[in-house]
Amino acid sequence: MPYYPVNLDLRNRKCVVVGGGAVAERKVQSLLGFGAAVLVVSPALTPRLSELAAAGRIDHIEAEYHAEPLDDTFLVIGATDDRETNKRISLDAQGRGILVNIVDDRELSTFFVPASVRRGDLVISVSTSGNSPAMARRLREELESRYGPEYGQLADLLGKLRDEVKARYADTAERNRAFVRILDSDALRLLAEGKSDQALETARKCI
Repeated sequence: MPYYPVNLDLRNRKCVVVGGGAVAERKVQSLLGFGAAVLVVSPALTPRLSELAAAGRIDHIEAEYHAEPLDDTFLVIGATDDRETNKRISLDAQGRGILVNIVDDRELSTFFVPASVRRGDLVISVSTSGNSPAMARRLREELESRYGPEYGQLADLLGKLRDEVKARYADTAERNRAFVRILDSDALRLLAEGKSDQALETARKCI
């Protein structure tokens, strides 16, 4: 059974990462990139995590895992190399109704973090429902080569024009057609060439 895809708003939500190694560091960096309030529970941290803690970018409890930090938590990521600890994290989180991901352990997880390509507000994700992270990574690499930063800029441009489109067209179908005209225009090419003003002008002519 495949997993239900969903995008979560993590802005200012408490997210706990258990573990202080390289894998935990990658998870923390990703959570911070989406605006989460991150708490790391680990007796030791990588140099980069230590820097983030010293700068106040993350909170840190310097201790072995215990359940108390899970209070009022939105989601938990277990990134330790100890199976028993990971099992405790999973049971504690699920008992509190908290989303939990245990890195590389499908049986203990209630969600997976997909392989993603981010271009500004545009996020393209690939999941194999935990069956093959290697396959997901391969597909992500293909997407990275296919979709450059201009796609994120186009998403931003479309967002800026939403109010103009809504003000001009009361009918949803007409609004959709306006956005399709923008997508079919030269706006994307102009953004790729660094001509953002011309891209905006071109997009407005399509409304």
